[in-house]
Amino acid sequence: MADGILGLGSSGSLDLSQELLDKLKTAESTSILDPITTEIEDTETELEAVEEIQVMTNELLAIIEDFDLYTTGTSVFDEMSATTSGSSVSFTATDTSGLSEGSISVSVSQLAQKDVYQTDVISDITEEIGSGSISIAIGEESYTFTTDGKTYEELEEEMGYYTELDVALEQVSDDSYRLVIKSANNGLENGLTITQSDIDLGLENESNHVLSAQNLIASVDGIDYNLSSNNISMTNGLSITALEEGDSSITLVRDDTVFVAAVEDMVYKYNELVDLVDSKILGDEDDPAVISDSSTLKNMMSSIKEILFDSYGLDDEENLFSYGMSFDSDGYLELDSTELSSAISENYDDIKELFTGYAEKEGIGTRLKTYLDALDGYDGLLYTYEEKLEDSIDTLDDDYTEASEALDEKYESMATQFAAYTVLITEMETAFSSLEAIINEDD
Repeated sequence: MADGILGLGSSGSLDLSQELLDKLKTAESTSILDPITTEIEDTETELEAVEEIQVMTNELLAIIEDFDLYTTGTSVFDEMSATTSGSSVSFTATDTSGLSEGSISVSVSQLAQKDVYQTDVISDITEEIGSGSISIAIGEESYTFTTDGKTYEELEEEMGYYTELDVALEQVSDDSYRLVIKSANNGLENGLTITQSDIDLGLENESNHVLSAQNLIASVDGIDYNLSSNNISMTNGLSITALEEGDSSITLVRDDTVFVAAVEDMVYKYNELVDLVDSKILGDEDDPAVISDSSTLKNMMSSIKEILFDSYGLDDEENLFSYGMSFDSDGYLELDSTELSSAISENYDDIKELFTGYAEKEGIGTRLKTYLDALDGYDGLLYTYEEKLEDSIDTLDDDYTEASEALDEKYESMATQFAAYTVLITEMETAFSSLEAIINEDD
Protein backbone atom coordinates (compact mmCIF):
# COMPACT_ATOMS: atom_id res chain seq x y z
CA MET A 1 0.00 0.00 0.00
CA ALA A 2 1.18 3.56 -0.78
CA ASP A 3 1.29 4.62 2.89
CA GLY A 4 2.80 8.07 3.55
CA ILE A 5 2.49 9.61 0.06
CA LEU A 6 -1.04 10.98 0.46
CA GLY A 7 -1.76 14.43 1.83
CA LEU A 8 1.61 15.94 0.78
CA GLY A 9 0.10 18.34 -1.74
CA SER A 10 -1.31 21.81 -1.11
CA SER A 11 -4.66 22.54 0.44
CA GLY A 12 -6.74 20.98 -2.32
CA SER A 13 -5.18 17.56 -1.85
CA LEU A 14 -5.35 17.36 1.93
CA ASP A 15 -8.74 15.60 1.89
CA LEU A 16 -7.24 12.68 -0.08
CA SER A 17 -5.29 11.37 2.93
CA GLN A 18 -4.25 7.97 4.29
CA GLU A 19 -6.42 8.70 7.33
CA LEU A 20 -9.49 8.86 5.08
CA LEU A 21 -8.59 5.51 3.47
CA ASP A 22 -8.09 3.90 6.87
CA LYS A 23 -11.49 5.10 8.04
CA LEU A 24 -13.17 3.79 4.89
CA LYS A 25 -11.40 0.40 5.19
CA THR A 26 -12.28 0.08 8.88
CA ALA A 27 -15.95 0.77 8.16
CA GLU A 28 -16.05 -1.73 5.30
CA SER A 29 -14.15 -4.36 7.33
CA THR A 30 -16.67 -3.99 10.12
CA SER A 31 -19.56 -4.65 7.76
CA ILE A 32 -17.89 -7.51 5.85
CA LEU A 33 -15.37 -9.25 8.15
CA ASP A 34 -16.93 -8.86 11.59
CA PRO A 35 -20.03 -10.96 10.72
CA ILE A 36 -17.75 -13.76 9.48
CA THR A 37 -15.66 -13.55 12.67
CA THR A 38 -18.82 -13.69 14.78
CA GLU A 39 -20.07 -16.72 12.86
CA ILE A 40 -16.70 -18.48 13.31
CA GLU A 41 -16.79 -17.82 17.06
CA ASP A 42 -20.39 -19.04 17.33
CA THR A 43 -19.58 -22.21 15.40
CA GLU A 44 -16.50 -22.87 17.53
CA THR A 45 -18.62 -22.44 20.65
CA GLU A 46 -21.16 -24.88 19.25
CA LEU A 47 -18.39 -27.36 18.42
CA GLU A 48 -17.06 -27.10 21.99
CA ALA A 49 -20.58 -27.79 23.28
CA VAL A 50 -20.92 -30.91 21.11
CA GLU A 51 -17.47 -32.12 22.22
CA GLU A 52 -18.50 -31.56 25.85
CA ILE A 53 -21.62 -33.65 25.26
CA GLN A 54 -19.46 -36.33 23.61
CA VAL A 55 -17.23 -36.48 26.69
CA MET A 56 -20.25 -37.00 28.92
CA THR A 57 -21.74 -39.70 26.70
CA ASN A 58 -18.39 -41.50 26.93
CA GLU A 59 -18.54 -41.22 30.73
CA LEU A 60 -22.01 -42.76 30.64
CA LEU A 61 -20.69 -45.44 28.26
CA ALA A 62 -17.92 -46.35 30.73
CA ILE A 63 -20.57 -47.04 33.37
CA ILE A 64 -22.90 -48.91 31.01
CA GLU A 65 -20.10 -51.26 29.89
CA ASP A 66 -20.44 -53.00 33.27
CA PHE A 67 -23.93 -54.12 32.21
CA ASP A 68 -22.94 -55.31 28.73
CA LEU A 69 -23.55 -58.98 27.84
CA TYR A 70 -20.28 -59.08 25.90
CA THR A 71 -18.04 -57.49 28.53
CA THR A 72 -15.02 -59.70 29.11
CA GLY A 73 -13.87 -60.47 32.63
CA THR A 74 -15.75 -59.43 35.73
CA SER A 75 -19.03 -57.53 35.46
CA VAL A 76 -21.05 -55.95 38.27
CA PHE A 77 -23.06 -59.19 38.45
CA ASP A 78 -19.92 -61.23 39.21
CA GLU A 79 -18.49 -59.24 42.11
CA MET A 80 -17.83 -61.23 45.27
CA SER A 81 -17.02 -60.31 48.84
CA ALA A 82 -14.77 -62.61 50.82
CA THR A 83 -14.11 -63.50 54.43
CA THR A 84 -10.85 -65.31 55.19
CA SER A 85 -9.40 -67.13 58.16
CA GLY A 86 -5.86 -68.35 58.82
CA SER A 87 -2.51 -66.97 57.66
CA SER A 88 -1.04 -69.87 55.72
CA VAL A 89 -2.20 -68.55 52.33
CA SER A 90 -3.42 -65.39 50.63
CA PHE A 91 -6.31 -65.32 48.15
CA THR A 92 -6.65 -63.10 45.07
CA ALA A 93 -8.90 -63.07 42.01
CA THR A 94 -8.52 -60.57 39.17
CA ASP A 95 -11.58 -62.08 37.48
CA THR A 96 -14.41 -63.20 39.76
CA SER A 97 -16.80 -64.18 36.96
CA GLY A 98 -15.98 -67.90 37.45
CA LEU A 99 -16.32 -67.90 41.24
CA SER A 100 -19.29 -69.36 43.07
CA GLU A 101 -20.64 -68.65 46.51
CA GLY A 102 -19.32 -70.97 49.21
CA SER A 103 -16.21 -71.81 51.21
CA ILE A 104 -12.80 -73.10 50.16
CA SER A 105 -10.42 -74.73 52.66
CA VAL A 106 -6.66 -74.93 52.16
CA SER A 107 -4.09 -76.91 54.15
CA VAL A 108 -0.36 -76.31 53.56
CA SER A 109 2.03 -78.95 54.87
CA GLN A 110 5.16 -77.88 52.96
CA LEU A 111 6.24 -74.77 51.08
CA ALA A 112 8.04 -74.89 47.75
CA GLN A 113 11.60 -73.59 48.01
CA LYS A 114 14.82 -73.14 46.04
CA ASP A 115 18.05 -75.11 46.15
CA VAL A 116 20.75 -72.98 47.86
CA TYR A 117 24.50 -73.65 48.16
CA GLN A 118 27.29 -71.55 49.62
CA THR A 119 31.08 -71.74 49.46
CA ASP A 120 33.42 -71.75 52.41
CA VAL A 121 34.31 -68.30 53.79
CA ILE A 122 36.26 -66.07 51.36
CA SER A 123 38.55 -63.40 52.78
CA ASP A 124 39.47 -61.65 49.50
CA ILE A 125 37.04 -61.74 46.57
CA THR A 126 39.58 -60.11 44.24
CA GLU A 127 42.20 -62.88 44.57
CA GLU A 128 42.59 -65.58 41.94
CA ILE A 129 40.85 -68.84 42.81
CA GLY A 130 43.29 -71.30 41.29
CA SER A 131 43.07 -74.01 38.63
CA GLY A 132 40.00 -76.21 38.54
CA SER A 133 36.38 -76.33 37.43
CA ILE A 134 32.87 -76.28 38.86
CA SER A 135 29.96 -78.10 37.17
CA ILE A 136 26.34 -77.25 37.93
CA ALA A 137 23.43 -79.36 36.64
CA ILE A 138 19.84 -78.08 36.79
CA GLY A 139 17.08 -80.03 35.12
CA GLU A 140 18.37 -81.19 31.76
CA GLU A 141 21.00 -78.43 31.56
CA SER A 142 24.60 -78.59 32.74
CA TYR A 143 27.14 -75.77 32.97
CA THR A 144 30.89 -76.01 33.60
CA PHE A 145 32.94 -73.05 34.81
CA THR A 146 36.75 -73.08 34.83
CA THR A 147 38.43 -71.18 37.64
CA ASP A 148 41.97 -70.89 36.25
CA GLY A 149 43.15 -67.27 36.46
CA LYS A 150 39.74 -65.97 37.64
CA THR A 151 38.86 -64.04 40.75
CA TYR A 152 35.70 -64.75 42.76
CA GLU A 153 34.18 -61.59 41.29
CA GLU A 154 34.83 -62.81 37.75
CA LEU A 155 33.41 -66.25 38.53
CA GLU A 156 30.26 -64.67 39.99
CA GLU A 157 29.83 -62.54 36.86
CA GLU A 158 30.21 -65.55 34.54
CA MET A 159 27.74 -67.69 36.49
CA GLY A 160 25.27 -64.80 36.52
CA TYR A 161 24.85 -64.99 32.74
CA TYR A 162 22.54 -68.01 33.11
CA THR A 163 18.93 -67.24 33.95
CA GLU A 164 18.39 -70.60 35.70
CA LEU A 165 20.94 -69.58 38.34
CA ASP A 166 20.85 -66.85 40.97
CA VAL A 167 24.47 -66.18 41.97
CA ALA A 168 25.86 -63.52 44.33
CA LEU A 169 28.90 -62.74 46.45
CA GLU A 170 27.40 -62.04 49.86
CA GLN A 171 29.28 -60.28 52.66
CA VAL A 172 28.57 -62.45 55.70
CA SER A 173 30.75 -60.60 58.22
CA ASP A 174 32.86 -57.45 58.38
CA ASP A 175 35.77 -59.12 56.61
CA SER A 176 34.45 -62.26 54.93
CA TYR A 177 32.25 -63.31 52.01
CA ARG A 178 30.63 -66.41 50.57
CA LEU A 179 29.71 -67.19 46.98
CA VAL A 180 26.01 -68.13 47.11
CA ILE A 181 24.50 -70.21 44.29
CA LYS A 182 20.71 -70.60 44.15
CA SER A 183 18.26 -72.05 41.69
CA ALA A 184 16.34 -69.16 40.18
CA ASN A 185 13.00 -70.89 40.79
CA ASN A 186 11.41 -73.08 43.46
CA GLY A 187 10.69 -76.77 43.24
CA LEU A 188 12.30 -80.16 42.86
CA GLU A 189 12.55 -79.76 39.10
CA ASN A 190 14.92 -76.84 39.70
CA GLY A 191 17.21 -78.68 42.10
CA LEU A 192 20.98 -78.19 41.65
CA THR A 193 23.73 -80.79 41.46
CA ILE A 194 27.19 -79.21 42.01
CA THR A 195 30.53 -80.95 41.54
CA GLN A 196 34.08 -79.59 41.82
CA SER A 197 37.19 -80.77 39.96
CA ASP A 198 40.79 -80.03 41.07
CA ILE A 199 39.50 -77.37 43.44
CA ASP A 200 37.49 -77.32 46.66
CA LEU A 201 35.42 -74.26 47.50
CA GLY A 202 33.28 -76.22 49.95
CA LEU A 203 30.29 -76.48 47.62
CA GLU A 204 30.07 -80.26 48.08
CA ASN A 205 30.09 -80.08 51.86
CA GLU A 206 26.70 -81.07 53.23
CA SER A 207 26.79 -78.19 55.70
CA ASN A 208 27.07 -75.72 52.80
CA HIS A 209 23.93 -77.09 51.13
CA VAL A 210 21.87 -74.66 53.20
CA LEU A 211 18.46 -75.11 51.57
CA SER A 212 17.15 -78.08 49.61
CA ALA A 213 14.76 -77.72 46.71
CA GLN A 214 11.26 -78.96 47.46
CA ASN A 215 7.72 -78.70 46.13
CA LEU A 216 4.62 -77.18 47.64
CA ILE A 217 2.54 -79.86 49.35
CA ALA A 218 -1.00 -78.67 49.98
CA SER A 219 -4.64 -79.64 49.67
CA VAL A 220 -7.55 -77.48 48.52
CA ASP A 221 -10.97 -78.79 49.52
CA GLY A 222 -9.36 -82.21 49.92
CA ILE A 223 -7.61 -82.19 46.53
CA ASP A 224 -3.87 -82.75 46.88
CA TYR A 225 -1.37 -80.47 45.11
CA ASN A 226 2.35 -81.11 44.60
CA LEU A 227 3.75 -78.11 42.72
CA SER A 228 7.11 -76.44 42.16
CA SER A 229 5.50 -73.04 42.79
CA ASN A 230 3.82 -71.67 45.90
CA ASN A 231 1.00 -70.37 43.70
CA ILE A 232 -2.09 -72.43 42.98
CA SER A 233 -4.10 -71.04 40.05
CA MET A 234 -7.57 -72.55 40.02
CA THR A 235 -9.70 -72.74 36.90
CA ASN A 236 -12.43 -70.61 38.51
CA GLY A 237 -10.05 -67.62 38.58
CA LEU A 238 -9.03 -67.84 42.24
CA SER A 239 -5.28 -67.60 42.90
CA ILE A 240 -3.92 -69.05 46.14
CA THR A 241 -0.42 -68.16 47.35
CA ALA A 242 1.07 -70.32 50.10
CA LEU A 243 2.87 -68.29 52.80
CA GLU A 244 3.47 -70.74 55.62
CA GLU A 245 2.44 -74.17 56.85
CA GLY A 246 -1.04 -74.33 58.34
CA ASP A 247 -4.75 -74.16 57.53
CA SER A 248 -6.74 -71.32 55.98
CA SER A 249 -10.15 -70.81 54.38
CA ILE A 250 -12.09 -68.31 52.32
CA THR A 251 -15.86 -67.79 52.24
CA LEU A 252 -17.30 -66.14 49.12
CA VAL A 253 -20.66 -64.39 48.82
CA ARG A 254 -22.09 -62.37 45.93
CA ASP A 255 -21.62 -58.63 46.51
CA ASP A 256 -24.82 -56.96 45.30
CA THR A 257 -23.74 -53.54 46.59
CA VAL A 258 -21.44 -53.18 43.57
CA PHE A 259 -24.41 -53.58 41.19
CA VAL A 260 -26.56 -51.09 43.11
CA ALA A 261 -23.72 -48.53 43.17
CA ALA A 262 -23.23 -48.96 39.40
CA VAL A 263 -26.94 -48.32 38.75
CA GLU A 264 -26.78 -45.23 40.98
CA ASP A 265 -23.82 -44.00 38.91
CA MET A 266 -25.75 -44.67 35.70
CA VAL A 267 -28.78 -42.69 36.92
CA TYR A 268 -26.60 -39.78 38.10
CA LYS A 269 -24.64 -39.61 34.85
CA TYR A 270 -27.77 -39.88 32.69
CA ASN A 271 -29.38 -36.98 34.57
CA GLU A 272 -26.17 -34.96 34.16
CA LEU A 273 -26.37 -35.61 30.41
CA VAL A 274 -30.01 -34.45 30.35
CA ASP A 275 -29.00 -31.20 32.11
CA LEU A 276 -26.06 -30.63 29.78
CA VAL A 277 -28.01 -31.20 26.56
CA ASP A 278 -30.90 -29.02 27.76
CA SER A 279 -28.51 -26.20 28.67
CA LYS A 280 -26.94 -26.26 25.21
CA ILE A 281 -30.27 -26.46 23.38
CA LEU A 282 -32.49 -24.22 25.53
CA GLY A 283 -30.05 -22.03 27.45
CA ASP A 284 -31.08 -19.44 30.02
CA GLU A 285 -30.52 -15.76 30.85
CA ASP A 286 -26.95 -16.33 31.97
CA ASP A 287 -26.02 -19.00 29.43
CA PRO A 288 -27.77 -18.68 26.05
CA ALA A 289 -28.34 -21.69 23.80
CA VAL A 290 -25.42 -22.47 21.50
CA ILE A 291 -26.77 -25.39 19.45
CA SER A 292 -28.09 -24.52 16.00
CA ASP A 293 -29.24 -28.07 15.13
CA SER A 294 -31.17 -29.09 18.22
CA SER A 295 -32.93 -31.94 16.39
CA THR A 296 -29.72 -34.00 16.33
CA LEU A 297 -29.30 -33.91 20.10
CA LYS A 298 -33.01 -34.34 20.74
CA ASN A 299 -32.95 -37.47 18.59
CA MET A 300 -29.97 -38.77 20.58
CA MET A 301 -31.71 -38.28 23.92
CA SER A 302 -34.93 -39.78 22.57
CA SER A 303 -33.04 -42.88 21.45
CA ILE A 304 -31.40 -43.27 24.86
CA LYS A 305 -34.71 -42.82 26.65
CA GLU A 306 -36.41 -45.31 24.30
CA ILE A 307 -33.79 -47.95 25.22
CA LEU A 308 -34.35 -47.29 28.92
CA PHE A 309 -38.17 -47.37 28.56
CA ASP A 310 -38.30 -50.58 26.52
CA SER A 311 -39.30 -54.05 27.70
CA TYR A 312 -36.76 -56.85 27.98
CA GLY A 313 -36.49 -60.56 28.65
CA LEU A 314 -37.31 -63.32 26.17
CA ASP A 315 -41.02 -62.65 26.70
CA ASP A 316 -40.76 -58.85 27.17
CA GLU A 317 -41.63 -59.38 30.82
CA GLU A 318 -38.88 -57.20 32.31
CA ASN A 319 -38.52 -53.41 32.57
CA LEU A 320 -36.75 -50.89 34.80
CA PHE A 321 -39.93 -49.73 36.47
CA SER A 322 -40.39 -53.07 38.25
CA TYR A 323 -37.25 -52.54 40.31
CA GLY A 324 -37.39 -49.07 41.85
CA MET A 325 -36.67 -46.89 38.81
CA SER A 326 -38.86 -44.29 37.09
CA PHE A 327 -38.83 -41.04 35.10
CA ASP A 328 -40.13 -37.80 36.59
CA SER A 329 -42.10 -35.17 34.65
CA ASP A 330 -38.90 -33.37 33.60
CA GLY A 331 -37.37 -36.48 32.06
CA TYR A 332 -34.93 -37.28 34.86
CA LEU A 333 -34.33 -40.84 36.04
CA GLU A 334 -35.27 -41.57 39.65
CA LEU A 335 -34.03 -44.55 41.67
CA ASP A 336 -35.14 -46.12 44.94
CA SER A 337 -31.86 -47.77 45.96
CA THR A 338 -33.47 -49.65 48.85
CA GLU A 339 -36.03 -51.24 46.54
CA LEU A 340 -33.35 -52.11 44.00
CA SER A 341 -31.17 -53.70 46.72
CA SER A 342 -34.04 -55.93 47.80
CA ALA A 343 -34.85 -56.78 44.19
CA ILE A 344 -31.30 -57.87 43.25
CA SER A 345 -31.18 -60.05 46.36
CA GLU A 346 -34.49 -61.73 45.59
CA ASN A 347 -34.55 -61.62 41.76
CA TYR A 348 -30.90 -61.79 40.73
CA ASP A 349 -31.48 -63.77 37.52
CA ASP A 350 -34.37 -61.55 36.39
CA ILE A 351 -32.41 -58.33 36.90
CA LYS A 352 -29.35 -59.75 35.15
CA GLU A 353 -31.64 -60.72 32.25
CA LEU A 354 -33.03 -57.15 32.21
CA PHE A 355 -29.62 -55.49 32.02
CA THR A 356 -27.46 -57.91 30.01
CA GLY A 357 -30.02 -60.01 28.15
CA TYR A 358 -29.11 -62.72 25.67
CA ALA A 359 -27.54 -62.88 22.23
CA GLU A 360 -31.01 -63.30 20.73
CA LYS A 361 -32.60 -60.61 22.94
CA GLU A 362 -30.15 -58.05 24.30
CA GLY A 363 -30.74 -56.23 27.58
CA ILE A 364 -30.69 -52.53 28.47
CA GLY A 365 -26.96 -52.38 29.14
CA THR A 366 -26.01 -54.28 26.00
CA ARG A 367 -28.23 -52.17 23.72
CA LEU A 368 -27.28 -48.88 25.34
CA LYS A 369 -23.57 -49.71 25.21
CA THR A 370 -23.83 -50.42 21.46
CA TYR A 371 -25.73 -47.18 20.84
CA LEU A 372 -23.44 -44.93 22.90
CA ASP A 373 -20.33 -46.55 21.46
CA ALA A 374 -21.50 -45.75 17.93
CA LEU A 375 -22.19 -42.05 18.58
CA ASP A 376 -18.60 -40.97 17.93
CA GLY A 377 -17.76 -43.80 15.54
CA TYR A 378 -17.46 -43.20 11.80
CA ASP A 379 -20.81 -41.91 10.53
CA GLY A 380 -22.07 -41.79 14.13
CA LEU A 381 -24.52 -39.07 15.10
CA LEU A 382 -22.09 -36.95 17.15
CA TYR A 383 -19.16 -37.71 14.85
CA THR A 384 -21.16 -36.46 11.86
CA TYR A 385 -22.29 -33.35 13.78
CA GLU A 386 -18.70 -32.51 14.75
CA GLU A 387 -17.50 -33.06 11.18
CA LYS A 388 -20.20 -30.70 9.86
CA LEU A 389 -19.20 -27.96 12.33
CA GLU A 390 -15.48 -28.39 11.58
CA ASP A 391 -16.18 -28.17 7.83
CA SER A 392 -18.24 -25.03 8.44
CA ILE A 393 -15.36 -23.43 10.39
CA ASP A 394 -12.93 -24.28 7.57
CA THR A 395 -15.28 -22.70 5.02
CA LEU A 396 -15.73 -19.57 7.14
CA ASP A 397 -11.96 -19.28 7.61
CA ASP A 398 -11.56 -19.42 3.82
CA ASP A 399 -14.32 -16.81 3.39
CA TYR A 400 -12.63 -14.52 5.90
CA THR A 401 -9.23 -14.86 4.20
CA GLU A 402 -10.74 -14.24 0.76
CA ALA A 403 -12.73 -11.18 1.91
CA SER A 404 -9.74 -9.77 3.82
CA GLU A 405 -7.45 -10.14 0.83
CA ALA A 406 -10.06 -8.51 -1.43
CA LEU A 407 -10.29 -5.52 0.92
CA ASP A 408 -6.50 -5.19 1.04
CA GLU A 409 -6.30 -5.22 -2.78
CA LYS A 410 -9.14 -2.71 -3.07
CA TYR A 411 -7.58 -0.21 -0.67
CA GLU A 412 -4.09 -0.66 -2.05
CA SER A 413 -5.53 0.27 -5.44
CA MET A 414 -7.39 3.23 -3.94
CA ALA A 415 -4.19 4.39 -2.20
CA THR A 416 -2.36 4.37 -5.54
CA GLN A 417 -5.22 6.31 -7.15
CA PHE A 418 -5.29 8.83 -4.28
CA ALA A 419 -1.54 9.32 -4.66
CA ALA A 420 -1.94 10.01 -8.38
CA TYR A 421 -4.81 12.43 -7.71
CA THR A 422 -2.69 14.22 -5.09
CA VAL A 423 0.15 14.76 -7.55
CA LEU A 424 -2.26 16.00 -10.24
CA ILE A 425 -4.06 18.36 -7.88
CA THR A 426 -0.77 19.68 -6.54
CA GLU A 427 0.45 20.38 -10.10
CA MET A 428 -2.81 22.17 -10.92
CA GLU A 429 -2.60 24.21 -7.73
CA THR A 430 1.01 25.15 -8.53
CA ALA A 431 0.04 26.21 -12.07
CA PHE A 432 -2.88 28.21 -10.72
CA SER A 433 -0.59 29.95 -8.22
CA SER A 434 1.80 30.98 -11.05
CA LEU A 435 -1.10 32.29 -13.14
CA GLU A 436 -2.45 34.18 -10.17
CA ALA A 437 0.97 35.81 -9.60
CA ILE A 438 1.13 37.01 -13.25
CA ILE A 439 -2.37 38.44 -13.02
CA ASN A 440 -1.49 40.27 -9.81
CA GLU A 441 1.66 41.78 -11.48
CA ASP A 442 -0.45 43.22 -14.33
CA ASP A 443 -2.64 44.87 -11.77
